[in-house]
Amino acid sequence: MKNLLATFLLLTLLLGLAPAQTPQTPKDDPGVDEVVRITTALVQTDVVVTDKNDRIIPDLKLEDFELYDNGKKQTLAFMEFVSATTGRRVEGNKPSSASSIANTGVPLASEIDGQQGLTSKDLKRVVAFVVDDLTIPLKDVNPVRNLLLDFVDNKMQEGDLVAIVRVVGGKGLLQQLTGDRQILRRAVLAIQPILHPYAVSTRPEPGLPSGPDAFSGSQLPLDMVSNEIAGISDNPEISSPGDDVNQLFRGLSSLTTAMFVVDGLREIPGRKNVVIISGGIPIFEAGSAGTAYNNLTYLLNQLSDRAVRSGVVINTLDPRGLNATPGVVGFDRTETRGNYANEIQGRATGFGRGGASDQATFGPLLAGGAERLGLATVSKATGGVSIVNTNDFGAGIDKIVARSEGYYLLGYRPSGEFDRKFHKLEVKVKRAGVKTFHHSGYAAREDKPRELRTKEEQIAAAASSPLSRRDIDVTPNVTVKLIPPNSSVVDMHLRIDANKLNFTEVGGKHQTSLDIVGFIFDQLGKQKRGFSETINLDLSAENYRIAKTEGLIYSATTDLPQGYYQIRSVVREASSGNIGTFSKYVEIPDLSKERLAMSSVFLFSIDPPATATPLLAIRQVKRTQDLRYAATVYNPKLKGGKPAVTSQLIISQAGKVLMREPEQALEAPAQGSPMIKIGQFGLGKVPKGRYVLTLVITDTLADKKSQTLSRSVDFQVVD
Repeated sequence: MKNLLATFLLLTLLLGLAPAQTPQTPKDDPGVDEVVRITTALVQTDVVVTDKNDRIIPDLKLEDFELYDNGKKQTLAFMEFVSATTGRRVEGNKPSSASSIANTGVPLASEIDGQQGLTSKDLKRVVAFVVDDLTIPLKDVNPVRNLLLDFVDNKMQEGDLVAIVRVVGGKGLLQQLTGDRQILRRAVLAIQPILHPYAVSTRPEPGLPSGPDAFSGSQLPLDMVSNEIAGISDNPEISSPGDDVNQLFRGLSSLTTAMFVVDGLREIPGRKNVVIISGGIPIFEAGSAGTAYNNLTYLLNQLSDRAVRSGVVINTLDPRGLNATPGVVGFDRTETRGNYANEIQGRATGFGRGGASDQATFGPLLAGGAERLGLATVSKATGGVSIVNTNDFGAGIDKIVARSEGYYLLGYRPSGEFDRKFHKLEVKVKRAGVKTFHHSGYAAREDKPRELRTKEEQIAAAASSPLSRRDIDVTPNVTVKLIPPNSSVVDMHLRIDANKLNFTEVGGKHQTSLDIVGFIFDQLGKQKRGFSETINLDLSAENYRIAKTEGLIYSATTDLPQGYYQIRSVVREASSGNIGTFSKYVEIPDLSKERLAMSSVFLFSIDPPATATPLLAIRQVKRTQDLRYAATVYNPKLKGGKPAVTSQLIISQAGKVLMREPEQALEAPAQGSPMIKIGQFGLGKVPKGRYVLTLVITDTLADKKSQTLSRSVDFQVVD
């Protein structure tokens, strides 16, 4: 076992590796030939075309499109229609360097706890939510949580990457692009009102639920959020949350965060959606606020240019919904907060706060004086959707996502010079009754692709990417043993498939070299642990045969205090530059808080009569053997000195439950000791294949929020 080296900085880890070599182009690098690049030889933009009912039109041909660059008609080199269900259809001469989405529409097999992740070929949809917690009113925080949780639980699909990014109050680990629902749910629960001088309100409304558990009926009082925590005084120097200075800084903060997210998506292939959830993005001229950014057109052009280069569509949603505006007559409604049950009577002669109609009626939007950058204006600049003046937010999200279910990628060689000025794009379709949505333009300057010359750069890029690399197949198994009161031992076992390695035979020995690098990040995104090692393999013929059959095994261990962590590991072969990666989200509970907790599930193969072999990196068990599983349960509640804890074993395959045993009561532990669950079953009649074992623990005496825990681990049955 290799001890992890604590508190290493990223550069220290990477520079400590062996000298760099010139690699071959990695096979599965998402930055190669799949990301939009604007060059003098090729400009690309995506276009959504819908009918009058907002349904995607899938049967257009290259000859149906006309594209104008600064008013000059361009000759289209190719057209590619990308569909989430039918794949891709290309017309024209598409260069090999042109962007495309590896989107087959085929569902992926679920992986255990997100360890394997998505590759660029698996990627289906990318959605990044930017939650503008400077402009969202306090009373709208819970509806925003409900909206996001509904998306994660019910609308997110296999093959999706999702991020939830906050303008002010976010934490690094919870703001990453991921397919791990566990991370996303925690990011949703962490959304709470932020006391900030530039917020809509610098004082919380009394009695409003807040905090990480203010959700689905489990709510904490707002007094948990203090001015001291927020870092502001009782008397902020800002005179009013609605004055010009605050509005300016709210607008700049929102757009800066959105642009940061857009830039961060540049190396992800395909078309991506950014959804800004905001109570409005006001940008005022310099005369009223005394600051820069007095050119609204310049700001919009910057936004469009960054979006088109990243293949991003920016959508906006106003969570304040359809509320009555003072002074508007003929609008009668009642609303029940929490479930948004609305009864609207009569006819609405005006619209609610925050919508485009309000901005046009009650404040200048794009003309003279105090300029305001509205939500609809932001989304229009990139061909996105603006959801305002509605309380049906779920339907709004559905509309946003549906726009990426089918779209056209157009490519052309620009006829004019690259003058570094903003070029306006216009797309026309030769069919009556259609609507087109596309980026408003781009800055005529050439993109330079990122070059990863050294192995250190390649490893760092692979470790930080939300997409997995599987040039080398790496199968991980991460186990956690809890140590009261608030520590743990974390073991990492890797099985490296030797069949994808490029061995060189020298003197009867089979040789290759692997760099194995690992990082552990805490919930703030700071590196807490790490390890790096270069392994030079020199295998005999017999060991080479075993390696090709069973794989290569690498193990490491460390201790971690209570908290939330992500483990990321990279395996890179020196000779080919091929890379395999994995990531794992780990929660280490604080046992001193006396909440129900559980270790990982540990597997053992049992040979007659009773020889137990731990199943670590290789979790294969023969049908002539029994499979034993074990887990430790901490902090069971007692009533009359006795617990009320049950366990249930579930066996599934490819997402289908094959066996669900009845709940079984766990025996009472010794005084002050944890409970141990051990089970065993035979495999004589089980077909060969890969299965998932899930152990569910329920404590009926515990708080309803933490009565049930589950852990899963996969295993393979062989002859």
